[in-house]
Amino acid sequence: MKNLKLSREVKIGIVVIIAIGMLYFGLNYLKGINIFQPTSYFYAQYERVDGIVPTTPVMINGYQVGHVSEIVFDYTKEAPITLLITVDNKLVVPQGTVAEVYDTGLMGDKAIQLKLGKSKELMQPGDTLKTSVQGGLMGAVTEALIEPIKAMMPQLDSTLNAVKNIVQSQQIQAIMTNTANATQSLQNASARLDAMMVNDIQVAIKDIRNIAANFSTVSNEISAVQWDSTLQNVESIVANLERVTNQVKSTDNSLGALLNDKELYQNLDSTVQSANALLIDLKENPKRYVHFSVFGSKDKKEEKK
Repeated sequence: MKNLKLSREVKIGIVVIIAIGMLYFGLNYLKGINIFQPTSYFYAQYERVDGIVPTTPVMINGYQVGHVSEIVFDYTKEAPITLLITVDNKLVVPQGTVAEVYDTGLMGDKAIQLKLGKSKELMQPGDTLKTSVQGGLMGAVTEALIEPIKAMMPQLDSTLNAVKNIVQSQQIQAIMTNTANATQSLQNASARLDAMMVNDIQVAIKDIRNIAANFSTVSNEISAVQWDSTLQNVESIVANLERVTNQVKSTDNSLGALLNDKELYQNLDSTVQSANALLIDLKENPKRYVHFSVFGSKDKKEEKK
């Protein structure tokens, strides 16, 4: 038997077909669809299927048993949306089974769970399941909040009216006016402060510089003083004062004797008091001490005779 030789194009075609088949199998596997497993199918009709798409999983007690393989819209029906649900061929579906749409998480992802009926009679492939839609977590939260919100609406309305009355009152208007005036005053003060910073501060800095220069000059002059000779002169003056003080305290000289001799002081004091009494008597009785006459006294005339 001769070897069958395939052309290059045929080989490429075979490789492409195999690659497409593997891609198809891989995509379905990622979607949870096993194309090699025998399946059965049922129908489910809904008014709304928010979030349901082909490949949406079909679950029983958290375990995936199938998926939504097709969605058909027929506006002539009361429930216009029909789902084709493909499940495992070995799955036994009793009569009364419900296909319920529910949320799988907080992000709004959807899935379908089969709530198996209690009947002993089984449904056949192609039958239509009963359906229901679970409100989900967001729906439950919304329903739980509706009643409290309704109860709060009258209080909220009265609160808004009270706030409106306060906002429209004359006191609020006066406060707003005072606030605007205060803001304008602050702006004016800020402008004056800026002007002062530009003008007065520069003048003050110039004066400070002049004072610093004067201090520098005085410091230079002070540093130029000959402190050694000055201190020697001060020491000499202090020594002279000490010597004069010692002489004044000593009784060996006239000034010291005069200042320190108590008896001499008492004699001088007595003399001064006597002189003072003599002056007072002289002032009160001048004739007692002075005799004066134009013609002479009688005694002198008698002596001449």
